[in-house]
Amino acid sequence: MRLASTEKDYDPIATSVEKVLDKTKVLPENVFKQAFRYFLFITFDELFMPLFFNHIKRYALETEESSFWLTVIEPDPKLYFGLHFNFWGAFEFSSSDTEDDYLSAVNNYPEDSPADALAHNANLLMFFSSVNRWAIYGDRETDIAICAFADQEQMELFKSIYGSDLLGGVKSAAEYAYGATSNNALKDKLCNNYPID
Repeated sequence: MRLASTEKDYDPIATSVEKVLDKTKVLPENVFKQAFRYFLFITFDELFMPLFFNHIKRYALETEESSFWLTVIEPDPKLYFGLHFNFWGAFEFSSSDTEDDYLSAVNNYPEDSPADALAHNANLLMFFSSVNRWAIYGDRETDIAICAFADQEQMELFKSIYGSDLLGGVKSAAEYAYGATSNNALKDKLCNNYPID
């Protein structure tokens, strides 16, 4: 595990985020750039569990990637974490990292302010591959995370690894995020913005 402890460490991460996300948009809008067209859904809380880390680590190994990144999007990595903690809200995980390393990262940094750890204080965050073939965008307010892929084969591989731990599709994700019997406009917008291709 490696953390971004300087602005120089964070700059390439910010560049990768810009390639993947349209930060002018928020859910239920499609927050991903056009290259990402295939979507799966999980719960936001799951992002901080060993189950999630083990699935992502296995997926990275299957796709022959040596590492993946986690970065906070909100609060602002530079203006909040960098300014107050000399920590830029980002970690790189490798195939040698364990679920204990992962749990420590999301729960214990910044070391001098555990209440600001990503598990407690990240409203928006993103996981992404070092080669920008996939990304996972988590939104605490809606309590969902969207797994996005540049091609269907990558999505199917992820789906086979993640299995029954996925939400049942965009309609299930919309109901989970906005309630089964209310907020129909928000549910419809999410479903229309993340269609099944």
